[in-house]
Amino acid sequence: MTTLKGLVFSGKGEGEFYINLYARNIRAKLGFIPYPGTLNVRILDEYTEKYQEAIMKIIPVIVDPPLIPGSKLGRAVFYTAYLHGVKVYIVRPEITVYGFDVIEIVAPFNIRQKFGLRDGDEVEIEI
Repeated sequence: MTTLKGLVFSGKGEGEFYINLYARNIRAKLGFIPYPGTLNVRILDEYTEKYQEAIMKIIPVIVDPPLIPGSKLGRAVFYTAYLHGVKVYIVRPEITVYGFDVIEIVAPFNIRQKFGLRDGDEVEIEI
């Protein structure tokens, strides 16, 4: 396992929309309905390269976009991870505004609430 450290931050508020849009397909592939929204973590500089190397060694789960005529949605790539020892998933949308310094995390529960996280909190993510 690779341990990464980063800081929690509030995103652009689009996670809820996209998680809800993809929820049915996520359930079909991963077996759960995700909490609507993502936990955003900005990886500390010294861990960015480790993150890129680590996910190259993992077989991801690819979730296709919902079929919406005329839409230009991309696939979402999921990687198993652990936050405070609890299984979560890193999601890397094919179309994203974030670089490899940001990890978006989903789970079947409200991650911020479960772990009492606030913007600026440092977290460790194992992948």
